[in-house]
Amino acid sequence: MRDITLCHPRLQALAAELIRKCADQGLQIKIGETLRTTAEQDALYAQGRSKPGKIFTNAKGSSYSSYHQWGVAFDIYRADGRGAYYDKDGFFSKAGEIGVSIGLEWGGSWKSIVDKPHFQLPDWGSSTSGIKKHYKTPEQFMKTWSAAEENQIVEGWRHDAHGWWWQNEDGSWVASDWRLINHHHYLFGANGYIRTGWHRWNPDTKQVDPADGSGDWYYFQEGGDLQGACWHSRSNGAMEVWYAEK
Repeated sequence: MRDITLCHPRLQALAAELIRKCADQGLQIKIGETLRTTAEQDALYAQGRSKPGKIFTNAKGSSYSSYHQWGVAFDIYRADGRGAYYDKDGFFSKAGEIGVSIGLEWGGSWKSIVDKPHFQLPDWGSSTSGIKKHYKTPEQFMKTWSAAEENQIVEGWRHDAHGWWWQNEDGSWVASDWRLINHHHYLFGANGYIRTGWHRWNPDTKQVDPADGSGDWYYFQEGGDLQGACWHSRSNGAMEVWYAEK
């Protein structure tokens, strides 16, 4: 499955943070595998054993041996057009360092079957023996996810040292696009942060400040309560913050 909203709420938040911080470093990633059923995990375990192919995992699904089954792990792939798992440039090691820095365990540091695209919550150790001993089954574990945690991701503005961004209900955020928020138009860059000052926008390539200089110029409020709000020209030539009725 490729739905991060099926995973533990804290993992959802960390996945969103990983994507954002990777983008800030020029690493474009997307979430791949998330929650797996027992049948899906057993099928992966059979690869290279009872089925053709290279051994993919040492974790049996029938014994709940993969953190993917517990909803506390996800895999990533690169989304920059160079190949989903191309790594001759050290892409996944760079992403792994960022993941570790925000509190995730990275599969690239494992000794047996190094798994560079893999990240998981570190709470129970690299093996699932601890979580199995405590909760018995993934179903029992998922019942402990509190309502407060499930509602942890709320749509709205977020801010950090790099600026403001808009977080969607599913944990993703607006990037390389416009969004009408509270009657005002905002433009978000590839890393998800709002633009301020003068910027170009190319609607055909969906790029902010494209290298070829294409696109139209827009001005965005540089400070105050409406920081990032787009301005436009009135019929008399004056400039004002763009206000949309809907």
